[in-house]
Amino acid sequence: MRLIEVRQPREHDLVGRSFTVAGFASGFEATVLWRLTETDGDVLGQGQIHGAGSMGVVRDFGHQVSLPAGVDARGAHVLLEVFGDDASGENPPGTDLNQVRVTLFTGLSGFRLHEVVRGDTLSAIARDHGQGTTAGDVFEANRDTVMDPDRIFPGQVLRVPLL
Repeated sequence: MRLIEVRQPREHDLVGRSFTVAGFASGFEATVLWRLTETDGDVLGQGQIHGAGSMGVVRDFGHQVSLPAGVDARGAHVLLEVFGDDASGENPPGTDLNQVRVTLFTGLSGFRLHEVVRGDTLSAIARDHGQGTTAGDVFEANRDTVMDPDRIFPGQVLRVPLL
């Protein structure tokens, strides 16, 4: 039985410098921990989520994550970890580890959805539907469904980041 579960963001969501982590939890002294890391393990940000349940009582939580000003990313595939404190240090990073892979654009103001039609290219989609967006940005925002930037298909729905 898990005492911590992240419901937001979901796997492959786009996140900006500031985003909400939400779910339910029971943690030591009503606190659970979060950390955002690059694929090489470098920590981009970390902190505590207060107000979760404790002593076996599970409560909903919502926490606003704000990354430091020095963090700059454009389409970086990063890992959000949310977990309970392990004071013993025997089970790092901690209990009930949740790992969610997300795509980080620190300048993200939102995104548009675009359904691909015959003749579309990522460059044209970025130019016509984006805001400071490149074809590379559209590709990185959709890496979970687009494997090759030169192969998109009518009917695919793509996220177009607004930067």
